[in-house]
Amino acid sequence: MQTLQGTIEGPLIVVRDLEVDGTVKGDAIVCADRTLHLRGAITGNLTIEKGAAAIIYGTVGGRICKSGGTVVIVHPVGRADRA
Repeated sequence: MQTLQGTIEGPLIVVRDLEVDGTVKGDAIVCADRTLHLRGAITGNLTIEKGAAAIIYGTVGGRICKSGGTVVIVHPVGRADRA
C-alpha cells in the first residue's frame, strides 16, 4: 500500500491501494477493487466505484457517490460534543 502525507491537489484518482495522512484538496475517486485509507479530509466529492473501499477518519466536504463499493466514515468528535 502506498502512503502519501500532506496536502494533495485533486482530483485524486486512486488506481492502487493508498493511505493518505492529510488533506485531499478537491475530489477523490477510488477505482474498482482499490482501497483508500484517509486520516484527514476531502474538500470535494468522493466517488467509490464497484468493489472499491474508502475508510475515512475525518470528513468529506462534498457529496459521496457510491456504485457498489464500501464507505466507512469515522467523524472526529471533540470532547465538548460528547454527551
